[in-house]
Amino acid sequence: MSVLQDNIDKVGRYLAQFREHGVRNHIGGKECPAISNRTFETISPIDLKPLAQVAHGDGRDVDLAARAARDAMAEWAAYGGEARRKLLHRIADAIVAHAEEIALLECVDTGQALRFMSKAALRGAENFRFFADQAPTARDGLSLRGPGQVNMTTRVPIGPVGVITPWNTPFMLSTWKIAPALAAGCTVVHKPAEFSPLTASLLVRIAEDAGLPKGVWNLVNGFGEDAGRALTEHPDIRAIAFVGESRTGSLIMKQIP
Repeated sequence: MSVLQDNIDKVGRYLAQFREHGVRNHIGGKECPAISNRTFETISPIDLKPLAQVAHGDGRDVDLAARAARDAMAEWAAYGGEARRKLLHRIADAIVAHAEEIALLECVDTGQALRFMSKAALRGAENFRFFADQAPTARDGLSLRGPGQVNMTTRVPIGPVGVITPWNTPFMLSTWKIAPALAAGCTVVHKPAEFSPLTASLLVRIAEDAGLPKGVWNLVNGFGEDAGRALTEHPDIRAIAFVGESRTGSLIMKQIP
């Protein structure tokens, strides 16, 4: 029981960061409420007790975030591959330093076991390390030779990427989608699952504290039918990375401009 109580006490301390303002959006390097000032409540599936109020973003918030990602695109795309590699490794180091906090918050937010979420937090760091090491060659093209011809290809960052992640292993799956986008020189607008939004807020702050330029990574909380749909339809979003059921994926494909 002493270990259990110790973890319960730690969770209380980690949740304190959301007590005053709740879980806010993160746009252009700043935490902010939803433009509508609406919120919704996230509860723990462990005991159905409320954990925090969450910003209820909609299309206006997504538009603000997409514009921030678009405005940050030129600077981030101009980063050299080696510079992106070093920065993504710093983010991985910071994730390791926050691993206990991430794992405990994921436990109360999703109901998953601590031993699983502890490993998932560290896997998130390894995802960043893997894609960090791909950054220096992310723009390498190919030379395709044939009889009497040579085809040369190049790779360039596509632009701002929308990332939509599920509720069940939110932190690890977020890193799985966001890290490769950053490694390639793309900016990000992330819409986490409304059922487990806590660690998405923590992750973007970890990245900026590690040196990621403001506006490169933006976060909008909300529901699929408003924030999620607006993200997939926004003209500044050039690609969507999505984890979820196939039916939702099919609808997203129809909505991409």
